[in-house]
Amino acid sequence: MNPSSYNYIDVIESSPEILVMYVNGVGKFRTFVNTGISVAPTSFGTYPVYLRYTTQTMSGTNPDGSHYSDPGIPWVSYFNGGDALHGFLRASYGYPQSLGCVEMPFASAATIWPHTLVGTLVTVRA
Repeated sequence: MNPSSYNYIDVIESSPEILVMYVNGVGKFRTFVNTGISVAPTSFGTYPVYLRYTTQTMSGTNPDGSHYSDPGIPWVSYFNGGDALHGFLRASYGYPQSLGCVEMPFASAATIWPHTLVGTLVTVRA
């Protein structure tokens, strides 16, 4: 048993989709999130955060081949390739809408970002 404290993120792709943040092993925060749509899903598994930004321009290719460039995306924590936890403005949260990332309201992303240091585990599951 490791006596050190630990934080981790649990993303549950149920209906509605939620994220639970554990601080020192105790569930401390919960928020509705959006994960990837069927043609760009968020991969199930457990991954460590490997890169973080307070704000970033995110760009890429949509499923229809068009390109996007979204400046000012806040509180970004990459955990699996191009998949990241981050803030994103949407009309609603709780169901697949992203291109693989875990999107959440800006305030929620600001709350969890200080607890997702490099190495923090992120689990995505059904």
